[in-house]
Formats: sequence, C-alpha cells, structure tokens
Amino acid sequence: MMGKGVTVMLPLHLQNEVIHPAGQIHAGFGGAVGNRAEFISAASKALHAAVEAGVQRIFVRMAFQADGADLTDNCELYRFVKQNEVMRDGSWGAEFFGALAPDFETDIIVSHNRVNAFFATRLEEMLSDFGCDHIVLFGVATHSVVEHTARHAADLGLKVTLVEDACSAYPRERHTASLSAIKNLVTVVSSRELEFG
Repeated sequence: MMGKGVTVMLPLHLQNEVIHPAGQIHAGFGGAVGNRAEFISAASKALHAAVEAGVQRIFVRMAFQADGADLTDNCELYRFVKQNEVMRDGSWGAEFFGALAPDFETDIIVSHNRVNAFFATRLEEMLSDFGCDHIVLFGVATHSVVEHTARHAADLGLKVTLVEDACSAYPRERHTASLSAIKNLVTVVSSRELEFG
C-alpha cells in the first residue's frame, strides 16, 4: 500500500504517432481529419497546472525496439504495431508531440511496450519512492492505456483522478463507455476543475 500524501501526474502517450494528424495510431482521433484542438488545449492546461503546483510529472511513452523483438503478436493491436513498425524507439512517431512535450530537465520519462503503463516498468516503484498516494492521469486513448492504467493504480491502493477533456478515444462512444466503466474507481474532473491541494 502506497501513501504519504504526495500527488504525481501521469500524462500517457502524448506522442506523435498518437496525437499528430500524420500519426498511424488512430485510436484517439480517428486519423488525420479528427479534431484535436480541444484535447491539446485541455492537456496543455493540465500539464501547466502541475508545474504551477510543483507536482512531479512522469510522462509515460510507448516505444519498441527497432527490430520489434520486444513486442508480442498475440492480438490485433500488437500485430498492427509490429507489421507497420509503429512506435519504434528513436523514430518520429515515438517522440513526444511538440506542444505537449515534457521538460527533460524536471520531468521523468517511463517507456513501456504494452497497454498498461505499469506492465514491466519501474512506475510502481517510482511512485512508492515519491511517497505517492494520488495520481492524476490523462492521455490517449481513454479506453486503452488510460483505463488500463487507472484500474491498475486503483488496485495498488492509489487515489486516481482522471482529467476527462485531456483524454480522447475514437469513436467518441469508446471514450464515454470507458469513463462509465471506471467511474466507481476514479474521480473524473475537467482541466478547468483540476486542483492540487
């Protein structure tokens, strides 16, 4: 059980392949024609609020070895990523989206190669080291990395706040359904309502 009263922010998958209109992963916005403006504004607002409050930010990125050896092909998503060489470490797609990029001097970066941000990473250990008992998370896609990570965090005993307008899924029904499915595990706020006590 974690907990010493510390809040940490977890922005999830704010990367070119996911956010940029030219990216190959369409789970958040449905491709190049999807509207990203409101999401980018909300995510930027949340990121800035954490800086203003002195809250540690741990950016979680998806990245795979150049040869794809660390990626399983047991499901459609992973097969697509492997066959299309998506999110290869060092590629443009795996880099952070410019407007939502971390501050590499003060933010921490965690890389992973599955849906859940905790899977085969040091994230749990890092949060414990900080004395964290509360995470604020958001990112793309709501029904994928956001939901999976939120569920895992709740099972660890962490309080979870989810910034709803800084999350996205395509089609929109997936976003709504995901929030409905986890509403008894998390506190849902907008970027305008986000406060750090």
